[in-house]
Amino acid sequence: MMNLDPNKFTEMAMDAIQEVQNMMQRHGHQEGDTWHLLAAVVRQENGIVPVLLEEMGITLSAVQLNLERELDKLPKVSGSADTSRVYVSQALNESLRLADESSKKLKDEYVSTEHLFLGIVELSKPATL
Repeated sequence: MMNLDPNKFTEMAMDAIQEVQNMMQRHGHQEGDTWHLLAAVVRQENGIVPVLLEEMGITLSAVQLNLERELDKLPKVSGSADTSRVYVSQALNESLRLADESSKKLKDEYVSTEHLFLGIVELSKPATL
């Protein structure tokens, strides 16, 4: 994934990125995508993202169920494919770049899970004409 400097991320953000890799293995995915990252930050115990979603009146279990459905739609590796090689989608790379940008704009020293979430949201915004 991007050239991630672990020293630029909070522990919770690094845990979320590690969870992306764990999810990829569990689902048989060779490419990490923003769906993985979103699922990781939404599921994080004691994380800020689940709290934010609940404060917005969004049912976490419904979000998690929908994320699981999206993850199930992603291409799976089967047979004798080399699952030790993982790739990162362009969208995931871009959302990580946007997360880094968000932390700088907010004058935060580290990239945190809320920055990861903001990176995904920013990437998802429709382009303006």
